[in-house]
Amino acid sequence: MNLYRELAEAQPYFVLSDMQASMGMDAEAKRYMSENLRSGWFLGIILFNTRLLHRALVKGVILAAALTRSLDEPPRTKIQFVSTREKALELLEQWRARADGGRG
Repeated sequence: MNLYRELAEAQPYFVLSDMQASMGMDAEAKRYMSENLRSGWFLGIILFNTRLLHRALVKGVILAAALTRSLDEPPRTKIQFVSTREKALELLEQWRARADGGRG
């Protein structure tokens, strides 16, 4: 969480995450994330190699973060699940192009 927070101080960013090796999180870690994660830190999150459980957990954490956000912090984090790393990279390039306004 500290790394996410520190990076976001410079600017919001995209996250790509390979969930294949994920062993899950314990209840305390999930609670901590849901209470401290801020959607304003991220431009978007792309997860690949996910299982249904991963999808449910991530959506739950993001929902909790959105519900606890301040009123001056608009929700803007988009989350996408894709099957492979290659598809994640393709989607990231599309998102970057849109965020850049097609300038490069």
